[in-house]
Amino acid sequence: MASSLGHHRSELLNPTDPFQAHFRVGELGGFGVLHLQGRGRVRLLREQCVRSVLWLPLCGMSAEVVNGKPFLAEPGQALLFRPGDALLGETSQELEGLSILLPPEIGGPSGRSAPPLLQQGPLQQALLRSARQLAAAAAQQPVGAEHAADRLSNALLALWSSQEHPPGQERITARRRREMVHAARAWMAQRLPERFTLQALSAAVGLSPHQLQDSFLEELGHAPMAEAKRLRLKRLRSLLLDPDQSGRSVAELMAASGLIASGVTSGDYRRWCGETPMQTRQRSRG
Repeated sequence: MASSLGHHRSELLNPTDPFQAHFRVGELGGFGVLHLQGRGRVRLLREQCVRSVLWLPLCGMSAEVVNGKPFLAEPGQALLFRPGDALLGETSQELEGLSILLPPEIGGPSGRSAPPLLQQGPLQQALLRSARQLAAAAAQQPVGAEHAADRLSNALLALWSSQEHPPGQERITARRRREMVHAARAWMAQRLPERFTLQALSAAVGLSPHQLQDSFLEELGHAPMAEAKRLRLKRLRSLLLDPDQSGRSVAELMAASGLIASGVTSGDYRRWCGETPMQTRQRSRG
C-alpha cells in the first residue's frame, strides 16, 4: 500500500462514516498488484514514489488533481501516476480498483506532456485490457501467467512510443473511426431523454450497426449502447448536483436522463459513481 501511494497525508471527509478498506496484493513479472475495496470518503494529498503506478477504478469514480490539473477517471478508464507527481485526490463513497506498480524500467514517456488519463484510442484500450488480464493472472496464477506481464509491458511501451514519436500522418481509417465515434457520442448526447436504437444511431452517422459496434469497441472498449448508458448516468449525476433541480424527485431526474426509474438503475449508478443517487443529492446540499 505504501509503495503505491508514496508520501501521503489523508483526511476523512465524513468523520461519522469512517473509512474501511480491504486489500489483496500480488506480484507477477516485476509488476506489483493491489486490489482495493474501500468505503468512506477520503481526501489524499501525496507525492508519487520512485515507481509509476497505474490506477484502474472498477467501481466508483476517482477525482484527482495531478500537478495542478484536474482529472476524473471512471470505471473502464485509468490514471497513470509518475515519480514526482504532486497529487490531490478524493475517493467516492464506495471504491474498488486495481493499483499496478510498474517495474522501474517501464516508467512512462520521457516528456511530461502525456496526459495521465488513459481512456480513448486503440493503444490505450489495449493497455487497459492487458492491465486487467495481468491482475487476474496475478490473483489466479494459471499456467503461463507470466505472459500477462509481457503483454502489459508491450502495451505500455507501444503507448509510450506513440506519445514520444507520433506518426507523421494518421491513417485515414483510424481518423475516420475516431470521428465517427465522436459524431455518434454527440448525437446521443443531444437525445439522452429519448429511447433510440442502435439502428437509428448507425443510420445517423452513416455506418452499419456492425461497423459502429467495432468502432466503439476499438476506441472506447465498450459498445455504443453501453456508452449511451454511461452518458445518461453522467447526465443524472449532473442533475442531482444542480441546485435548480432540487424540487424534482430522483425518479423524475432519472426519467429526464433517459433512464428507467428503478432499483436496477440505482445499482448501475452506484457501481459507476461509487455512491447512491440520494447520497449524491445529499452531498450537493452539504
